[in-house]
Amino acid sequence: MTDYSDPRQLVLVGCGAITELYYVPALLEALKHTQIEVVAFFDPSTERLSALHKFFPKAKPLTAFKDLIDLQPHLAVVASPPKFHASQVIALLGAGVHVLCEKPMASSVAEAESMIAAAHKANRVLAIGLFRRFFPALQAIKALVNGGALGAPTSFRFTEGGMFNWPAASASFFQRQHSQGGVLHDLGVHILDLICWWFGDPASMVYEDDAMGNLEANSLLRLSFSNALTGEVRISRDTPCSNQYQIDFERGQVVWRVGEGNQLEMRLNDVPFTLAGELREKSSPADTYHQAFVQQLLNFVSATRGMESVLVPGEEGIRSLRLIERCYANRKLIPMPWLSEPEQSKAQSLASGLA
Repeated sequence: MTDYSDPRQLVLVGCGAITELYYVPALLEALKHTQIEVVAFFDPSTERLSALHKFFPKAKPLTAFKDLIDLQPHLAVVASPPKFHASQVIALLGAGVHVLCEKPMASSVAEAESMIAAAHKANRVLAIGLFRRFFPALQAIKALVNGGALGAPTSFRFTEGGMFNWPAASASFFQRQHSQGGVLHDLGVHILDLICWWFGDPASMVYEDDAMGNLEANSLLRLSFSNALTGEVRISRDTPCSNQYQIDFERGQVVWRVGEGNQLEMRLNDVPFTLAGELREKSSPADTYHQAFVQQLLNFVSATRGMESVLVPGEEGIRSLRLIERCYANRKLIPMPWLSEPEQSKAQSLASGLA
């Protein structure tokens, strides 16, 4: 019988805000539930290494990625900027390391496909950090869509975003040389992943954004599915949104508010009241962002030991990237009625790459 009591040596790749705010606290909590030993962390910034060293004083701070590979760890969490994901993940998988890669899993579908192929070749786990799938509320929506308790879904409207306030360690979020997209490629990955998970791949879509030679801050996506389901997604980096997901079913409606891991609102067509309730699981609820990250890590570690299946493998993580590439390939300029006619013409030229 396999001995699962041995510590699994884990390395952290990338020590930016997502690592410090979410992965570090999640690892410290996961250490109480499974055998993990953080042996090293890598970042080209010595300042970022110093910030993390206090949490794992026995781990080696490394500024050379090769030194990380030479340690031959069991596990790796890759939370570097997306442009580095493919090369780093493929190198780790090739060295026999199981990898949990932060979203978006890659800068392109082609890179993501290479990562999946590398995982299969190495016979190693490749998990993608789409942590929202661990929320009880979003798992409940999945069950409602599949189970038919409210009938079939007929339409949905998702809005999310606001003024950008993420404590990013670099400006890569806003630089085309570092990112393949703006808000759709960042926040949109979570939203489109849930759409693919709940409803499947859309049959057709219309996509608009405000990218005029740079990265988009606002996106509007209208989707149609083969079963007559339709939906609209609005996301923003500079405008306050309602931050709620509304799904209309044949016999009712469900509303989820962004960030509420175990809260849902439900309305039945024949009942003049709204039911707002808390969802509970029998074990290990992922009610908050922190708990969802903990559950994601525990699922990843268990999957590497053959004890359960990884909830979000590479084959699932790539689905939202495919949809994003479809959006960018067919992008149109989002309407801006406040612009004058000459400004509209200039904006269209910038969006078309003609200016």
